Amino acid sequence: MKFNALIAISVLSAVASARPSFDRIRRAAFDLKNGQDAIALNNQFKTVKEGSPCQQGELKCVGDRFAQCVNGKLLSQACAPGTSCAAIPLDNKPGTLVQCTTADDLATRLAATGAVDANAGGNNANNDPQTSLTLDPKVIAKGFANDGQDVPAAGQVASLTSTNNFINFCLTAPNLPITNGQQITSGSCNPAPIGVIPSVDLMPSSKFTFPPNMGTVPANKAFTISMAIKNLETGNFVNAQASYFAAPQQLNGQGVIKGHSHVVVEKIDSLTSTQVTNPKQFAFFKGLNAAAQGGILTADVANGLPAGVYRLSSINSAANHQPAIAPVAQHGSLDDIIYFTVTDGAQAAGANPQAAGATAADNGNAAKANVQAATAKAAGNGKAAGKAKAAGK
Repeated sequence: MKFNALIAISVLSAVASARPSFDRIRRAAFDLKNGQDAIALNNQFKTVKEGSPCQQGELKCVGDRFAQCVNGKLLSQACAPGTSCAAIPLDNKPGTLVQCTTADDLATRLAATGAVDANAGGNNANNDPQTSLTLDPKVIAKGFANDGQDVPAAGQVASLTSTNNFINFCLTAPNLPITNGQQITSGSCNPAPIGVIPSVDLMPSSKFTFPPNMGTVPANKAFTISMAIKNLETGNFVNAQASYFAAPQQLNGQGVIKGHSHVVVEKIDSLTSTQVTNPKQFAFFKGLNAAAQGGILTADVANGLPAGVYRLSSINSAANHQPAIAPVAQHGSLDDIIYFTVTDGAQAAGANPQAAGATAADNGNAAKANVQAATAKAAGNGKAAGKAKAAGK
């Protein structure tokens, strides 16, 4: 079903006629009411859904999309990039107009009427912007309105776009619950923003120090995983049952991500296996909630592991358990992965480098002593043989 082209043309014509005249010194008597009516309509539009019943000729907004009544139901279409649907106040006569416009244009028109949104609880009354229900124009990312296809590349897809920071994005997934700080195994939609991102010089990184990569540990015996880490203010973790993904990534005063890490051990078929693992299955998992000591995090595997081949991975995270976010697409891994073997009766490879070195030295000294003894013995045998020969003569 197609939209009536005449409506689109009339909207474009109305845009020009509705542009406010800033030459007027005194507002017309209807200006304030027009602004109040526009605010009321925009608040009503927040609950309007695609396919809602309507009267012929009605124009409304569904999210940021322009909608008109077709056969008794609202049918919407996307606005042009950089714009979204809204009711705006007319400036030359009583009334409002529903059209696609920019956030700045809407704010300017409403400000010109003197109308204030009493439901916003927002910055018009100098309230805390962190409790306001109004999106402050200063934080609107205008680049979000660009789908990235200005310079197309092979295989590149268009980005979703928004002129209001995707503030109501989860309304596009009405079949999913809001994450709401919970770990919802069936899927959810999370409205929390990504948050603060560090500089390229402060991206986190980690490296396992035990077990060593391709090393060996004895089966069913306790051992301790250790991992060196930098550029992560460890020891920051929230209640994973109540605040999971519930706040943006944050940095400390030095610009380092505030967070913590995790380690997970997965059993694999062999060191040469190419079988993709199942993230739902793992042999050991531990959140490293304590702060690193000397740049090292540790996790005790109290019961050890059965014999087999394993993959050990880190999961470096922000405080609310979301994966650490980096400022650029091209960067080294923020996490580490190693592979190791668990065998029955095996000595732990690399468990104590100093002890291993001492053992090697002891073995070397013993070997040296054995060689010296053998040499002395051979010399003694030679002398004895010489004496015996002389006696025989």
